[in-house]
Amino acid sequence: MLQRVLIASMVSAFGGSTALAEVSPGPWQRVPWVSQEHRDAGVRIGGEGAQWPGDLAIDQTDGSLMVFATDVGGLYRSTDQGKTWEPANVGFTPRGARDVEIDPNNPQRVLAIGSNSLARDIHGVWLSEDGAASWEIVEPANMGGMRDRRRSVVFDPASYDASTELTRRVYWSRTNEKVIQFGKRPDPKPGLYRSDDGGRIWQRLGESADVAGASEIEVHPTTGRVYAGNENGFFLSDDGGETFRKTSDLSITTVATHKDYPDRVWAATATALHLSEDAGETWSPMETVGLDEPLTMPDGSTDTLRTDVRFEGLMISPADANRLAMRSLADDWQWRKHVSDDGGKSWQVAPTSAELAFLPQNARQYTFAWHPTDPDRVWSYGGDWITASTDGGQSFAWASEGQNAVLVGGGVAFNPHHPELIFLGSQDYNGAVTHDGGHTWTYTNASGKEWGGFTYGGVAINPAVLVVGLAPSWTGDRQLRISKDGGETWADVVGVSWAKNRGQPGFGSSRGYVHPTQPDTAFVSRFRTTDAGETWQPMDGVTGVYAHDSLGRVYGLNQQFRDTAYVVRSDDGGTTWTPIAEHPGLLMNVSVTADGTTAYSTDMEHLLRFNLVDGESVTGEPIDSPSASTGRRRVTSVAVDPKDADVLYITQHLDIESSDVAVCKSFDGGETWHVLNRIEPLDGTMLDGGRESISVNIDPRTGHVWTPTSCYGIWKYVPDREIRQRVLDGRP
Repeated sequence: MLQRVLIASMVSAFGGSTALAEVSPGPWQRVPWVSQEHRDAGVRIGGEGAQWPGDLAIDQTDGSLMVFATDVGGLYRSTDQGKTWEPANVGFTPRGARDVEIDPNNPQRVLAIGSNSLARDIHGVWLSEDGAASWEIVEPANMGGMRDRRRSVVFDPASYDASTELTRRVYWSRTNEKVIQFGKRPDPKPGLYRSDDGGRIWQRLGESADVAGASEIEVHPTTGRVYAGNENGFFLSDDGGETFRKTSDLSITTVATHKDYPDRVWAATATALHLSEDAGETWSPMETVGLDEPLTMPDGSTDTLRTDVRFEGLMISPADANRLAMRSLADDWQWRKHVSDDGGKSWQVAPTSAELAFLPQNARQYTFAWHPTDPDRVWSYGGDWITASTDGGQSFAWASEGQNAVLVGGGVAFNPHHPELIFLGSQDYNGAVTHDGGHTWTYTNASGKEWGGFTYGGVAINPAVLVVGLAPSWTGDRQLRISKDGGETWADVVGVSWAKNRGQPGFGSSRGYVHPTQPDTAFVSRFRTTDAGETWQPMDGVTGVYAHDSLGRVYGLNQQFRDTAYVVRSDDGGTTWTPIAEHPGLLMNVSVTADGTTAYSTDMEHLLRFNLVDGESVTGEPIDSPSASTGRRRVTSVAVDPKDADVLYITQHLDIESSDVAVCKSFDGGETWHVLNRIEPLDGTMLDGGRESISVNIDPRTGHVWTPTSCYGIWKYVPDREIRQRVLDGRP
């Protein structure tokens, strides 16, 4: 029996000055996709973005704190007015959030509505009392609704209590079935909820069918009157949300107020703006210019694609009630940012510069955050990255340093013959190649599509030849593509493709690998080339290559179906493959010690160790590994340090939750484990990196541990030998 797992935090051992420097003081370092041109322009920590926006909030004191939510890539925060960003997911286990609100009188208190595509008990209201440095769940809600873009949480600014330094009253319009996407067995309990202690304890208010569920909520700046707008009309309450009365039959999509005009309420329907000057009692349509006019394209033509336009997300500058911004949604992804500098009388479409953006610019459901005192400053979303404006929203530009969130389609395939050459495919965004070990990158359009593409198993055979599997969707079969000019142009490799799902004919793993002693030999899925990509041959007895030993033998997996799999080895460069270990269930990954005597494999639930004996097929010994705080375990990858056979790394990827034990390290062959993810509140001494890691790969040249993640960016863990010795010696 193996020793019981020891989960030990190593966070306190690291020191430093700021978590937002290019090289973090702790062991976690970002690997942002930035080009040399970006470096030359002063970009330090990058910010390729790559995730769909959830919400963007800014504190209403001096604007120093900003919190940004993605749909499935967690939370980010900035403590320097949006100049730099860092992941802010300590304690936060949902994959994303759809609404973030900061206490207008105390920026240390932040509320986030955790959500994802599937209904989970970890969703609901999350509270931070240290400026998004850490989180705790206060109102669990088994619901989905990850792309619900309503302002569903709002503080009552008039309820500030100086003795407790918090705004006591908060409202939450909890979602109904209509805004749950892809949910399974949700228990939404729609309705209006209220907290009287700043967001910690919540109660569901009266069963009002008129405002339950998908209402946008606002509060009168001084009286506490509650406003609710939805498809049924506009409603208001003067008793803390206990009862409502209807004052308009308009089908409301968004509601906004302003502290300088406390009785004025702005509201939008799907196609127009309306205004009330008596705190929502009566309404008049606004005469506007520019909202319903076709957009003239750069070539002079008129955009005729915009039909069924819907206006949403109205936000007003706290510093100037004449500055307004909102989004419009329309057919064929014709989504836009609209801004006004005259109180909503005239509007223009705000352009977004992608000059410093690494990834293509795509339309999204834009959200806005105005600076509390400077009416010229407003933040929004570009493609899948944060943008900022310094001219009141007339124009936006990339401003995402630190929001690293790209999803790698497969692991990192280090090339032993070109140590600083790495090519990564990306699910959603084609891929990128680096020739200097990850310091600078070049985007490559492997799919030929302007918006991006689904690529998996990328590998650089040499600086000129790159190969990757291209799919029509996340779940589609992969077609091998090749570039012979370093990623400038791409073409299909005719007759070379594989199925994504086990059990399908032609299944193969989406992984690439270069042979350690034969520079022209490389593997992608179940195919091999021996002439640097000129020709490809299918291999029998292997569905993916993952590792090698110091003798030049390569190791892989063979699994056509889900019930039984084999660890296999080739001693002749991939010509033939021999089973050396049998693995029950769904085999995901394999790693071997440098001498080839021990192998480790993962099957999601388990980590197995095999003591290899030449000429025999052995069975594995299960090894315990840490479980997440939610009780789940999902081991996806394992790597043995090539210089120390006792050092192991594993990654855990929970997929529908964010794992707080995503990267773990063992110094004793798996007997005990140390969690490498941050578990203490952010304080500038270590980044919150490596969450939802999908693979672990050790750079043989530097010893750095690369952990590409699912929607949380690419991370690198730099081992500290002094810390290792302290752990082995039992010292603090």
